[in-house]
Amino acid sequence: MGTLNEEMADVRSDLDHVRAQLREEVPGFFAFDVAVGNITYNANANSVSVTIEPSSRAREQLSDELGGVNVKTEGMLEFEFRLTESPSE
Repeated sequence: MGTLNEEMADVRSDLDHVRAQLREEVPGFFAFDVAVGNITYNANANSVSVTIEPSSRAREQLSDELGGVNVKTEGMLEFEFRLTESPSE
């Protein structure tokens, strides 16, 4: 059994991996440019929340996609991903 510091380092490493994966994959969910903002871990719910904001080009991209309509992009989206545990190896 490892020490508490070793276990905490493992948890931090796992969370860093999850954050990196979310930063890489989440923008692909959208048909326009987005910026991934804060990524926070909630230990009580064992979940990770990600905020997404339209990039500076998003309005132009959406307007072009929708045939020239005027598009307003205010605010942000927040997604919560629940983490699951994999069986021990």
